[in-house]
Amino acid sequence: SRGMNEKMIEWVKRCSEDLKGDLVELYCGNGNFTIPLSERFNKVIATEISKESIEAATFNAEINSRENITFLAMSAAEFSRLKSENSPLLKRYDLKNVLIDPPRAGLDEKSREFVNEFENIIYISCNPETLKRDLEILRDKFKIEKFAMFDQFPHTLHVESGVILKKML
Repeated sequence: SRGMNEKMIEWVKRCSEDLKGDLVELYCGNGNFTIPLSERFNKVIATEISKESIEAATFNAEINSRENITFLAMSAAEFSRLKSENSPLLKRYDLKNVLIDPPRAGLDEKSREFVNEFENIIYISCNPETLKRDLEILRDKFKIEKFAMFDQFPHTLHVESGVILKKML
């Protein structure tokens, strides 16, 4: 429901208040989290493989006067390659935080490796099973700071979860 989506966005905004640095968002869709979170970060890079979604997200950013967001129509794997190759495109960013809202299959192996490079992970999941699998792998390097569940689709088995992970030193 729309009300539950707003609660989720508010939760993520609250949880990211103290995070320093810029934000990378993978699987940004039409900018559901990107636009509101751009208030919390100096700069945001958001990626999405669907060009239609990127067009919608860009339009959303424009009508909300958000100038600090760069949208890239590319897969998580392609963005990961940009970062690992120290692409000049990313030089002006202080990429310490990543938001992931992956499909039901959760993170693929390359995306799991990629998120290890950040200090903070904001993980939004629509599938408790793949979330559990991914958290079991990420727990070697990250601790769970906050966890919330959002019953976005009442009377179904679907539940959205939000997890804030902080890298252990």
